[in-house]
Amino acid sequence: MAPILPAQSPLALTNLVKRPGYGTAGTPTKFYVNHFRIASFPDVEIVQYDVQVNAGADTRALIKKVWNSATLQERLGESGKPVIFDGNRLAWSRGPLAFGDELSVVVDLDEGRPARPGRSNKHRVLIRKAAIVSMQILEEYMNNRYSMDNEVLVAINFLDHLLRETPSKRLIAIKRSFFQSQGASPLDGGVEAWKGIFQSVRASMGQLTVNVDVATTVFWSSGPLLEVLTKFMGLRSPDDTANRLSNPNGRRELRRFRKLSFFIKYRGPEHEKKTFIVDGFTEEGADTTTFTTKEGETLTVAQYFTRTYNIRLRYPSIPLIKTKKGASFPMELAIIQEGQRYPYKISDRQTADMIKITAQRPDVRMNAIRTNVRTLGWDNDPVLKAYNLKIQPEMIVTDGRILPPPVINYGAGSKKVSLQPQDGRWNLIGQKLALPQKLESWGVMVFADNRRTPEQVIQNFVRTFINVHRGHGGEVTQMSPPILYASAQRDMNTNVREIFNAAGNAVRKRPQLLLFVLPSRGAEPYNSIKAACDIGLGVCSQCVQLRHVEQAKPQYCANVDLKVNSKLGGTNVFLDKNCYPLYNKEPTIILGADVSHPAPGSGRASFASMVGSLDLQATRYAGIVNTNGHRVEVINSRNIQVFVTTLLRQFRSNTGKVPGRIFYFRDGVSEGQYQQIIDQELADIKKACESLSAGYKPFVTVVICSKRHHSRVFPVNRNAGDRNGNVLPGTIIERDITHPSEYDFYLVSHVALQGTARPVHYHVIHDENQMPVDYFQAFVYNMCYVFARATTSVSLCPPVYYAHLAGQRGRAHEETREEDSASLISGRTGGSGGEEPGEVKDVKPLHPSLAGAMWYI
Repeated sequence: MAPILPAQSPLALTNLVKRPGYGTAGTPTKFYVNHFRIASFPDVEIVQYDVQVNAGADTRALIKKVWNSATLQERLGESGKPVIFDGNRLAWSRGPLAFGDELSVVVDLDEGRPARPGRSNKHRVLIRKAAIVSMQILEEYMNNRYSMDNEVLVAINFLDHLLRETPSKRLIAIKRSFFQSQGASPLDGGVEAWKGIFQSVRASMGQLTVNVDVATTVFWSSGPLLEVLTKFMGLRSPDDTANRLSNPNGRRELRRFRKLSFFIKYRGPEHEKKTFIVDGFTEEGADTTTFTTKEGETLTVAQYFTRTYNIRLRYPSIPLIKTKKGASFPMELAIIQEGQRYPYKISDRQTADMIKITAQRPDVRMNAIRTNVRTLGWDNDPVLKAYNLKIQPEMIVTDGRILPPPVINYGAGSKKVSLQPQDGRWNLIGQKLALPQKLESWGVMVFADNRRTPEQVIQNFVRTFINVHRGHGGEVTQMSPPILYASAQRDMNTNVREIFNAAGNAVRKRPQLLLFVLPSRGAEPYNSIKAACDIGLGVCSQCVQLRHVEQAKPQYCANVDLKVNSKLGGTNVFLDKNCYPLYNKEPTIILGADVSHPAPGSGRASFASMVGSLDLQATRYAGIVNTNGHRVEVINSRNIQVFVTTLLRQFRSNTGKVPGRIFYFRDGVSEGQYQQIIDQELADIKKACESLSAGYKPFVTVVICSKRHHSRVFPVNRNAGDRNGNVLPGTIIERDITHPSEYDFYLVSHVALQGTARPVHYHVIHDENQMPVDYFQAFVYNMCYVFARATTSVSLCPPVYYAHLAGQRGRAHEETREEDSASLISGRTGGSGGEEPGEVKDVKPLHPSLAGAMWYI
């Protein structure tokens, strides 16, 4: 039998891996995928034009007005051909347009209106022939006879915009999705969820497809701005909002209303079509803001509205809206225009409501997708007909497989030492953890009033937790850990230090664990506790919710125990040696990495995180995090150097071996950045290895893991689905919707508790280890059964999952910046109403005591 990991020469850093073959393991099964075959596409010359309006720096809204003007459309219509426009700088036509290689025209948007002294609304448009879009090259690429290059991207980009042209005229278009307000679902905070249609052209093996899915995004609610602001602030009435706006802290919340379009009604119906943009807010209200009239009279804004429009402002003291042209409007008279996307991170409650709205059973989602196809109306689209683009309206049926679940091993004395989970889940009752840890020194701190939550309640929970840990094979020598109540008069570090000292003094030993009982799931005091423990004291911490502590259910304690045992250095479950392809092979380290970004409009830094396996079975992972610039996706060289060398040293310290092979799983990277990962991150990993020891060159495989896609899989046969209609765990797709030539596949490794299961797209972009396809796919799938804090298979392979958790926790280590509330109110900020990026500082380093611990779990 050939070795699973043959030795070979490393590949060049600039090549993406070609598909080495297809897997054969598992049960062959047919599946529906939400892709639709393109039966024919343009077979004539497509000409691409560059479009420039004025100097090229105008807003898309103005560019759209200029493009749709009668003057320009008349000139373009002389050719009798529909012209496709991307809304910014590119246009396409079927064959050359009548004007030849270049058209220069002046568009007057005020044509036919009374002239406005001192104001010109004329705009020069320059259209130049730029390139010929080759459909033939696209066909060669699909059939693996041509490599990906700019010409292929240009052709796919054209087809995407061709598909967008008609629906974008009747629906609100956001990138590749289309929305309408019909059926909008209100959320808390003055926003609402709109359902829409996603469609995108995909090139796959031997064919082009259109990926169609449901889309949901959050829009601002339309209506009176003051009412929306009241909901946004979580207040009962505009009166409460006016009171909140009377102090600077309340006014800081106005920053998110910058860039919103609004209109007014008090000037009459003919003015309702004119929209204005919020540029900022005044410091003073309408009762104190003055201006001089043409007659030389000084009036306050409130007096002006009373005199001119007979409107007595109800809230004259709140800030006024400012526009870029210097106009000011009372908030209570502004009406937010419909169809404006909410660009900020939504709250936990809004997220929970969004999940309820978007979670659709597979049969419901399939029907919604088919409805979306009918709404798009490809057969009756005049633009598609003009360009000879025909799409089959039935979902593709593809051949896939269902991989068998692995055998997992628990500790001696278990009800079942070895078990093979069915349907991706199993029960912990009667099972002993694989490597349970002894709990000798620990303490409990309660963030609640001791009169509401007496110590007896906490002691009851502690007893239940101890019984559960012992029941799963663990040993507890400190049966009565000290219990303290946090003081609101002391800062967090002092509170945490107090329980740390009490726990250590009780048994004269450094604490292993601090347990914190919190009243809710809010960011505070959670983040402050984690920072104090992770950075200052170097002790593992576990937070639990008060309501669960009061109930003290064994099931909840068992879930907590999985985390605690992992943090203490234990292992909960192993893969059976026959289900782990790397068993007894050359030492191998598994790395997982992720980069997370702050909410849109925030000036905070991006975070890079990396985890590395600590044992030969790849069940325990050390983690390390740091800032990574502002919205930078590629992990910088300095971070890679520190991360990789640190994790390699920890692997050697724990195993006594030097890894000869590295599997690097990377999350959160778009297809256009794959080459950057090879050119930068992979190259930096190799440099980091070389820096540890001259000549140290382990073989590296790089795998991109992505859930940010719209491909969904549905069982054709009910036997291939679960009771909810989802595909079974182990479903793998590697034909019809995968890359024409590169090494990728879609894998569903979990049970979807609600909604439709989303497969993870795994794309091997660099492969020096050359593990056979069946072994590699089993390797990825089987790892999903040993995620430390679950008794189910998880949707994403654990190294990436852990890296994501470490990145989230790393936010608690970040140094915060003070905000200038005055600038936030007045509008002197960067981005879309957010903070200007500040200096990026490294996070405070993790305490050395936690270097080899799963502190982030």
